[in-house]
Amino acid sequence: MQRQAARNYFRLLQAHGELRKQSAPKTPGAILTQELERERQRLARELHTGVGQALAGIHIHVGYVLDWLPDPPERVRRSLVNIASLTNGALDEVRSVSQRLYASYWQAQGLVEALRKLWETSGIPEKFAGSLDLEELSTEPPPDVRAAFYRAAQEGLSNVIRHARAHLVSLTLRQADGRVTLAVEDDGSGFGPPADPKKPAASSGIGLRSMRELIRELGGDLQVLSGPQGTKLTVSFPVIL
Repeated sequence: MQRQAARNYFRLLQAHGELRKQSAPKTPGAILTQELERERQRLARELHTGVGQALAGIHIHVGYVLDWLPDPPERVRRSLVNIASLTNGALDEVRSVSQRLYASYWQAQGLVEALRKLWETSGIPEKFAGSLDLEELSTEPPPDVRAAFYRAAQEGLSNVIRHARAHLVSLTLRQADGRVTLAVEDDGSGFGPPADPKKPAASSGIGLRSMRELIRELGGDLQVLSGPQGTKLTVSFPVIL
């Protein structure tokens, strides 16, 4: 009887602790993260159901026109084929952006697994000599911190693909000295200070600027080092037990 009472007591204590965690006031960074994720999902839905479906409709109707005009003038036929090709390419881009914005699957995964999936689907392994090294963590970061890590990795890999002209790319995750650190590194051309001092440098583009502000709000740190030998984006947070 006493043992059962003791077990029930400690279960109640544990339940009380979980409730306190859930009802604890959220930091501004956590609130901002949640709002950004909601906005990303809303944009993803609108892109998919609005722009995506409109482009799909255009592609279908161009196909109808080509069927109805089996022998159009060459210039007309060439223009219709170009419209179909451009529409199909734009549809692929919209679907790709929508999937990146609404990547809900990773929110149910641990950070390591989510980063591994991001790496596999980013196109990096197919386009570059890639190196993926993800260390298992002693504890899973809170959802808002996990989202910040994931979005930073996504931004870093996307910048490599679009701008870096790199050959080697690496994504690492480490836990040491009471911090978890993520790094995206490449050997591309890098970026330097702007020619016009009144204009922001490449490193202060809107994607990285907003990411840096969000990570600081959450108690973390984002650093970008870039030069002719490449670029390294580093994000770190203290381990939260």
